[in-house]
Amino acid sequence: MNRRAFSRRNFLRAASGMAVALPLLPSLRARADTSPFPKRLVTMYTPNGQIMSTWWPTVGPGGPTDFALNQAHAPLAAHKSRLTLLSGIDMLSAAGGPGGPHQRGIGTLFTGRQLLEGQFVDGCGSTAGWAAGISVDQEVANHIGVDTPFKSLELGVRATENDVQGRISYAGPGQPLQPMMQPLDVYDRLFRGLVVPSDPNAPEAERLLAERRSVLDTVDEQLKLLSTKVSNEDKHRVDAHLTLIRDVERRLGATVGQCVKPLEPVALDPTSEVDMPAIAELEIDLLSLAFACDLSRVASFEISTGLNRIRYPWLNSLGEGHPLSHQGAGSEAAVTELTARAAWHSGLIARLFDNLAATTEGDGTAADNTLLVWCSEVAEGNVHSHTNMPFLLMGGGWHFQTGRYVTATQESHINLLVTILNAMGVSATTFGLPEFCTGPLTVLT
Repeated sequence: MNRRAFSRRNFLRAASGMAVALPLLPSLRARADTSPFPKRLVTMYTPNGQIMSTWWPTVGPGGPTDFALNQAHAPLAAHKSRLTLLSGIDMLSAAGGPGGPHQRGIGTLFTGRQLLEGQFVDGCGSTAGWAAGISVDQEVANHIGVDTPFKSLELGVRATENDVQGRISYAGPGQPLQPMMQPLDVYDRLFRGLVVPSDPNAPEAERLLAERRSVLDTVDEQLKLLSTKVSNEDKHRVDAHLTLIRDVERRLGATVGQCVKPLEPVALDPTSEVDMPAIAELEIDLLSLAFACDLSRVASFEISTGLNRIRYPWLNSLGEGHPLSHQGAGSEAAVTELTARAAWHSGLIARLFDNLAATTEGDGTAADNTLLVWCSEVAEGNVHSHTNMPFLLMGGGWHFQTGRYVTATQESHINLLVTILNAMGVSATTFGLPEFCTGPLTVLT
C-alpha cells in the first residue's frame, strides 16, 4: 500500500473543492477545472427486484411533485426534494445475448451491453461471461476521476460471488472491477497515510490553513507573471482564473475541517450476516468522507449479488433473499420481509446524503453536488422481468428537476445512462448498444 501524505495540490483540492491549476491556455497547452465544486456519482445495486406495491409512490392530483413516499422509501422523507422516482424504463438490452435473466440484467444494468460467452452458470442453467462493455460509472470516471487521488471507488456488502452476478462496475469489455467488502481495507486504501487537520481549531489545522494560503499566494503571483507572456485571448483566461483563485481563498477559512480523517475501523467479516449492517454503514461513512476530502468523485456500491442467498436477521428477515423474491407479491410474509429490506437500503442512501448535507460547499453542501442511481437486475423477482425497472435517482439537481415522480413511456434504460453521462459533464449522445439508444431522457429535465 502507498502510505502517502496529501500533496499540497491534493490537500488544497480536498479543502476547497477545486484544483488550483493553470487555466486552459491553448498557447501554453495548460488546462484546469473551472467548476466551482466537483460533481460526484454513485451507482448502487441491490438484488432481485422490488415489491412494486410498496415501491411506487402514491400520486396526488398536483402533478409529478405531488406524491407520497411508499414503505420502501420512507427513510428518504427528509431528502424528498432531492429524490426522483422514475417508472416506465425498460431494460431492452437484457432481452438477448448469453445467460439467464439475472446474469443478463446485472451485466447490462450499468453498461448497456449484453454479455460475452462464458462458463458462469445462472440458476436456470444458462451460461454466460462478463459484460461486454464499460459501465457508466467508469465512463464518468475516465472524464472526472483523473484529477483525484483515486479515479473511482468500488464498494460492496456481501458481494461474494466472483462471477457476472456479483459485479456491477466494468473498466471495459470483460473487465469487471472487484468491490472492497471490508471497511478496514477501504480505510487502508483511502485514509491510512492521509494527513488532514482533524480539528479545525488545532495548531496543525492552523499551520495547514496558512500553507494553503501560501500556495494560493504563489499561484496568484505566477499567474500575474504569466499574463504578461501570453496572447490577449489567453490573458482573459488568466484573469478569469485569478478571480477563481480569490474565491478559493475566500472560502478556505470556512472549509477547513471539512476533510476529517476517520478513526480506524475494526476488522469485520465480509461474509457475516451479523457484521453486515455495520459493514454497510461504515462503507457509507467512509465514502462520505472520501467525497468530502475529494479523494474520489465516482463510486459504485453493491449489496449482495444476483444469487442473493442471504438473510437480514437484524430486520427479523430470516428468509433467503432469492427464494423470497420468487414468492413475490403472492406471499404476505415475503412482501413484509422484502419491503423491510428495501427500506433498509433506502436508509443507507439517507445516511449518505445526511453525511453529505453536513459538508458545506459554498452556499450549499456536498449533497447538492452528488447524484446517486439505484436499481436492481430485474424489476420483479418472481417473474424475472426487465420492464418498468425500479430506478431511483437521488440528487443531480444541477441537471434534473428533482422532488418528482416521473413516468416515462417504455423508454430504454440506455437513454437514462446517457442522461447520467450528460449530468456528469460527459458530452454523449449514445452509450452501450446503439440500437437501444435514442438519446437522453427529456422527461427528467
